[in-house]
Amino acid sequence: MNPDLMKDFLLGTFPNPERKGCPDDKTLEALAEDRLPAEHPARLHVGSCSECYAEYRHYRLDWEESKAAASTPYSDVISGPVEVTPFNVARVPKTSRLRAVPLALAASLIVMCSGGYVAFRHYHSAAAPSVQVASAQPVSATVDLFNSGTLRGADDDTTPLQEVSLPAAIVHLSVVLPRFSEVGSYNVNVSKDKTGSQIVATGAGNAIERDGGKVSVNVTLDLRAAKPGAYFLATVRGTDNGTYYYPLKIN
Repeated sequence: MNPDLMKDFLLGTFPNPERKGCPDDKTLEALAEDRLPAEHPARLHVGSCSECYAEYRHYRLDWEESKAAASTPYSDVISGPVEVTPFNVARVPKTSRLRAVPLALAASLIVMCSGGYVAFRHYHSAAAPSVQVASAQPVSATVDLFNSGTLRGADDDTTPLQEVSLPAAIVHLSVVLPRFSEVGSYNVNVSKDKTGSQIVATGAGNAIERDGGKVSVNVTLDLRAAKPGAYFLATVRGTDNGTYYYPLKIN
């Protein structure tokens, strides 16, 4: 695979100017420095968001550069002025960086961005199965919980709610929150249980009141790695972490 084609594809194919469902800077930096577990949702998100990929690539480049500077004798690498980073590490000049970093960076991206890689292969190969197009293309969906009750916490035995369904894809989701919900920041999680310990995907957004007095929040969820079956959709209010669960089926 040509690393430049992979880079150009990820930088331009999944624009997300509103940064819907994007992790914060600290998460992207931790991901670039291999400090997050393999199952962390941010790994799949970076493969489907051009803006996050660009930031990830910046952090990854700096990290690779710092490692190269720490492991290479200064006399062999540095021939010009030394730039001191916040970590007090001498940085490798740009000419050395261009020789040492790109291959390692490209290799790490190929392993991490599995979703973007599948889309890339389809994009450049007419013989690729059509199912890859469906898995790579984002879809829009709406879940209306305005007249729904809630399941709050893991021990609530409230009468089961009507189940909602979402596809195993990148979903731009609009959630109409239950009656009397507050405006403000929310997280929307998809998990295997009501304890929130097995989160499959998560997205963040700002809930606002729309026409008709209903409060809704828009998020992006990457459900491509989710196997078909039963899950829970959780809304988490940012002001007090109030969490409510709704039965969810992933097709």
